Amino acid sequence: MSIEVKKQHYVWEYYLKGWATDGQIWCKREDKIFFPSTENVAQQRYFYEIETLSDDEIKLLRGMVMKGPAINQLTNLSSLNTYISIANSGEKWARFGLEQYHGIIESNALPVLKALRERNFDVLNDRQSKIHLCIYMGHQYTRTKKARSSFTYPQDPVIPEKYKYFYLQKAHNAIGFVLANAIGSSICDHLDLRVIENHSDINLITSDQPIYNILAIPGVTSNESSIYFPISPDLALWAKKEPCNENINTEENVVKLNSFMAKNSLEFIFASSQEELETLTAEVDSQ
Repeated sequence: MSIEVKKQHYVWEYYLKGWATDGQIWCKREDKIFFPSTENVAQQRYFYEIETLSDDEIKLLRGMVMKGPAINQLTNLSSLNTYISIANSGEKWARFGLEQYHGIIESNALPVLKALRERNFDVLNDRQSKIHLCIYMGHQYTRTKKARSSFTYPQDPVIPEKYKYFYLQKAHNAIGFVLANAIGSSICDHLDLRVIENHSDINLITSDQPIYNILAIPGVTSNESSIYFPISPDLALWAKKEPCNENINTEENVVKLNSFMAKNSLEFIFASSQEELETLTAEVDSQ
């Protein structure tokens, strides 16, 4: 099988199929509502193509990730070494390797997500299944176009002479990859991850940034986590410090969550019907 996948999704296509009908999904982009194939949304040609890293750039990145407790340093360094291996294994792997890596993560998470959508919630009691799911969640958080575009360059940064040709975006992409595994590990080992059923009469929507810390404030480092991740119109994963006692029992709950999801999207909002997107647009505009 060729690794040369040119159309690279930053939101897993199988994930989007939770809202799709016969391979098509209702989508809102800017002011347009349309019904495309899941193959043609939340993707970009060569989205995961990365640049080769020089020895000095690798040294700088290793210094950046070797912070905090020793166990975190080991995890971060392992993730960084994987990224370096992909970036520096030749032009073909720099263009397609990261896409292949995400494909492996998705393949491992697929039976877990499938089981949850079939309401086999006990799958999370299996340690390995939970690990696979949490690793996917961490990468889905940081791999998106929204996460990439949220990076802002400091004004007039002081850069040592030997790093003056090191584009800051290269560091951001590498650190985002490292952070993904750290987020997944935190969800798995330090947060109470629950499946929350939507008991209201309104469906949950999703977006091109489908997983988000509800307590995050843009531009501010958050010390608290409440990770919300809808996985179908009537199910969501929610992770926070124990106990995670969140519920989705009322239409008011869903309207609030859907509005949050819409406001924190970049380009795409997804739903299971045209009417849901039209209603959501009216609700967000009225706020």
